[in-house]
Amino acid sequence: MNRRHCIRLTASVLLLGLAAQAQASPAYVDLIDYPRSEANWHRFFALEGRLQHAFNNICGDTFCEGEYSDIRPMRLRCSVDAARGTVHECLWAFAASDMRVSAADGRVVTRQPTWLCRLPLMSGTTVEAFHASLAAHDPLHDPLPGTTSSTYDGLTDCIH
Repeated sequence: MNRRHCIRLTASVLLLGLAAQAQASPAYVDLIDYPRSEANWHRFFALEGRLQHAFNNICGDTFCEGEYSDIRPMRLRCSVDAARGTVHECLWAFAASDMRVSAADGRVVTRQPTWLCRLPLMSGTTVEAFHASLAAHDPLHDPLPGTTSSTYDGLTDCIH
C-alpha cells in the first residue's frame, strides 16, 4: 500500500466518522440538555421549582377544591428542537389520590389519577423566551411567549 493510498483511506475513514457523528446528533433534546448535555440543568430545575411552588400556592383554592384535595405536581419535561433552539413541547405530570375506609369490610379503597398536561406553547418559542416568560412575576398566570395563554390555562384544560 503506498503512502497516497493510505492518506486517502485515512481521510475517507475520518469523513465517514464525521458523517456518522452528524447523523447521530439528535433532532430533539430535553431542555435540560440544551444546547449541550446538562447545560440547562440548574436553570430548568429552578423554573420547575417556581412552577411547582406557584401551583401549590393556588391548589387549595382551585384544582384541589374538588374531588381530589391532594393534587401534586410531579415532573415537567420539555423537548427542544436542537438545531433551531425552540421549545417543541412541554408536558407537566400531576398525581393525586383518594383513600377511604369501606365501612362494610374495612378495606382501604383507593383511586390514584394522574394527568399529563401540555403547556400551551406557540410554535417557534425560543428557549430564551420560554425561560424569560416563566421567570416573570407569576409563572402560572403570565402569558407564554407569543400567546395570550398561560400555563394555568393549560392546566384548567387538563386537570378536572
